[in-house]
Amino acid sequence: MVRDERGALRAGSIACIALLLGGLYLVVTSRPSPAAAGWHAPAEVVDPAQLERRAEAALEGWRPTDEVDDEPANHDNAGPIGAYDGHYVGMVTTRADARVVTIKLKVSNGVGSGTQSQRECGVAPITLKVSATGNVTGLALMFSSTCLKTEMAIRGRAIGSTLQLRLGNQYLELSKPND
Repeated sequence: MVRDERGALRAGSIACIALLLGGLYLVVTSRPSPAAAGWHAPAEVVDPAQLERRAEAALEGWRPTDEVDDEPANHDNAGPIGAYDGHYVGMVTTRADARVVTIKLKVSNGVGSGTQSQRECGVAPITLKVSATGNVTGLALMFSSTCLKTEMAIRGRAIGSTLQLRLGNQYLELSKPND
C-alpha cells in the first residue's frame, strides 16, 4: 500500500515538473512576427475623413428646407404640422460598449435637428422629420466603439410630448424637459 502511494506521489511530481517546464518553455521562446507567420493586414485602409464627408453628405438630404411635405396619408386624423414642435432631450447607454449618449433635438414645423454627444468621442448631428400623423424618420451619425461616425437610420413615433425612437437595435425615448 505504501509502495502504491509513493508511486502515485512520484507520478504527480513528474507531471507537475513537466507542466512547469512546458510553461517556462512557452514564456521564454520567441514568437515569429505576424508578417513572418503569414498574417497580413487588409490592403484597404479606412480613411476617417472620407467616412466623415460621406456621412455629412448623407445628412444633407435631411437638413431643414423650405419645401412643404406631401399631404398626410389620412388627412382626417392628421394634426397640424407643428403639433410636435419643441425641444426634446434624452439619454441612452450603448449596448456594445456601455457609453452614455445624450441627445438634444429641436423640432420646428415637423423638422428636427440636433446633436448626440458622447464624452469619449464628441458631438455628431442628428436630423429627423415628424409627419403630421406622428411618424418619425431620420438619420443620425452615431459613434462606433472606436469613435468613428457611422450613419444610422431613425424610425419611431411622436406620442404626446415624447419621441419614441429606434436607432439600429436600440430604443430611445426623448421627452420635452419640464420648464
